[in-house]
Amino acid sequence: MHEVGVESRPHKAAIGWLSEKAGRLKLNGRVLGRSPLTDVVELEGLRLGIEAKSAMWRTLRKLQSFDEDRIDRLARRAAEQAELVDRYRVRRVPQAFDAPQTSGVDVERTFTVASPPEGVVEYLRDFARTEQWDPGTVSCRRLDDGPVGVGSRWHCVSTFLGRRTELVYEMTRDDPDGLRFVGRNDTATTTDDITITPGAAPGTTRIGYRAHVELTGLAKLGTPVARLALEKLGGDTERNLVRVLGPVR
Repeated sequence: MHEVGVESRPHKAAIGWLSEKAGRLKLNGRVLGRSPLTDVVELEGLRLGIEAKSAMWRTLRKLQSFDEDRIDRLARRAAEQAELVDRYRVRRVPQAFDAPQTSGVDVERTFTVASPPEGVVEYLRDFARTEQWDPGTVSCRRLDDGPVGVGSRWHCVSTFLGRRTELVYEMTRDDPDGLRFVGRNDTATTTDDITITPGAAPGTTRIGYRAHVELTGLAKLGTPVARLALEKLGGDTERNLVRVLGPVR
């Protein structure tokens, strides 16, 4: 740049640096890690930058004031860089587009209680009982009548991240091996998956509990904080269920 009389602009370099950092704040379905597509997008951006640099060397070669041998060396180096970036980009494409797409936040717990499987299923089938074991539930009442089963619905009031929220839950799975409840409101969809298997000792049950929270709209900005809060709730939920259904001695 100095050789052709062009002054550098530090503020433009700073803007480019800040833009690159700001781009990392995009919502990509990951809380702490990188999306598989991120590598592909960044390598494609790098490839475009190298192509622009190659075009610049070709332009400067037309000017008589530059050393042609030096320009040719720089052009060859740019071509080698482009080839290297392309190899990495092509290698990452299958991982990006064949990878399962996940979003939201999850918490999982597996533990054993001193109650038989049939008793555990019967107790957990009524989602209104979350008042007894879910630390975030303030109140929960059934919205319909008749026997509990797939399609049964509950209106639950909970506190999460210091805010009071209301969701309508629906049972979508009901069998001796597991239960599923899906709750929805305008800003989130939550799914509670519970698997139930006989424990190692007679009269005990091994419970697998998985909670998934999918935030929507501007609420997605709170995903990293929600991840930390959900981890704590998962631990509290496990302790409460063990207390209610009985600890294994």
